[in-house]
Amino acid sequence: MPRLALPIVSISVLRSIAACCVVISTMGLLPLSALGQAGGQQPVGIPDDDPFADELNPFGPGPAAKPAPAQPSAPAQPAPTRPVPPLPVPFPDATLPGPPATRPSARPSTRPADASSGSWEPSAAENLLVEAEALDRAGKFAEARVKLRQAIAEDPKLPIAYLALGVVSRRLGDFEGSVEALSKGMALDPREPEFYLRRGIAWFHMGLHGIALEDFEEAAGIAYDDPRPELWRGLTLMELDRPLEAINAYASAVRRDRTYMLAYLNRGLAYLVVDQPRKAEFDFDQAIRHDPSNVQAWFNRGVALAHQGRFAAAVHSYEQALKQDPKHEPSRRNLAAARGRVGR
Repeated sequence: MPRLALPIVSISVLRSIAACCVVISTMGLLPLSALGQAGGQQPVGIPDDDPFADELNPFGPGPAAKPAPAQPSAPAQPAPTRPVPPLPVPFPDATLPGPPATRPSARPSTRPADASSGSWEPSAAENLLVEAEALDRAGKFAEARVKLRQAIAEDPKLPIAYLALGVVSRRLGDFEGSVEALSKGMALDPREPEFYLRRGIAWFHMGLHGIALEDFEEAAGIAYDDPRPELWRGLTLMELDRPLEAINAYASAVRRDRTYMLAYLNRGLAYLVVDQPRKAEFDFDQAIRHDPSNVQAWFNRGVALAHQGRFAAAVHSYEQALKQDPKHEPSRRNLAAARGRVGR
């Protein structure tokens, strides 16, 4: 997103502080996060110790899984001639899903209407915001928070200062401080969707998913063309074990922006959870179409194909993932497992 030239300071500029999403594997958000990293956060895609991995694994449970109860009426199955590595299955991440979709939108500005005349000069608070943004870019979040608090002391009615403080506080792990700052900014500008979205993310990280869901719905209702609130709503619904509703939320994100790859990736993961691998394959295909170099999309596609028993096609997907990142260990393990099932 292009940055405005100094000394103009707007919410669209400060949105770059701790850009979120996805995944929600990676809004975590899934969640998360897959999807490239934003702000040093984990991409979408579940870690290897995912509790759902064995449940969804077409190759059967891994060694750490609880054995299934014996079925007396079922004929005994011959043991494989060699051990088959377990197949990791992706799942929406419980963190951030990745960066937001880039789209132009009008945002409130601290610059007055007559600023074009050349008579306007930034206030002390606005200068402090610029300094805080520079510190944030350098990864000096604690110092940025100090500057933002100084800006609020200079001008307690500057909404974007509270927005920036809420985002920086969240990046420092101070989720309660983030909620407090964003709530104060919301009181000053209740129609700004970023306050609801960012506060929802803080609630999400606090494990208060029901409260987070309300904030994401509020943000989605205000910013009706922005896919991010719907993506986060989907990630939250997954945490609440409501995958069918999550699929609808991801579909809404896609309707708002058909190029928003994070929505396709996370909807595909949700389709795997409800055992619809063909639909999951379609979504991963769409993600690959928008970004052919995305490792997680190729890996997830391989998982969806393996769920359908199409192991030769899964091998190809894992090979494509390894072409993009030869060090992607989940693809390497799955490739070996899928090759062992080709022709069986």
